[in-house]
Amino acid sequence: MKKPITITVFLAVLGLFILQCSNIDENEKISIPKYHSESNEGIWIDKASSHVPIVTFSGKDHVSVVVPMKPSKRPLHYIEAIVLMDGDREIDSKKFSFTFDEPQANFILPDVKKGNYRVVVKCNIHDMWMAPVIIPGRDKKK
Repeated sequence: MKKPITITVFLAVLGLFILQCSNIDENEKISIPKYHSESNEGIWIDKASSHVPIVTFSGKDHVSVVVPMKPSKRPLHYIEAIVLMDGDREIDSKKFSFTFDEPQANFILPDVKKGNYRVVVKCNIHDMWMAPVIIPGRDKKK
């Protein structure tokens, strides 16, 4: 006697759940950023501290990039590439295979006075992350 009641209750709850799913707005746009950043983590909440690249100047036009992520084998989690960009144009990149080392790269900026440089990193699990290259002493209005 209990089985028919249990099955009936289960089907009733399932039916209510399915009816609720029909209330989805098909015109609703889900905003997924092209690049995640410290201020816009998108769906990867609390991942910025380990995925946003840290960019430092090591010379007038030389930048060093470090990604503070600790790669892991279970699950396989690592940075696939670090890319220097000027706007939407790729300037240089460094690709990585899995390693337990902290990902890092060095780049030379083509022209320190011109360009809108940024560094993008590609994580094999958590999409792409971006940080701007802040050039010391450069007028911020440009």
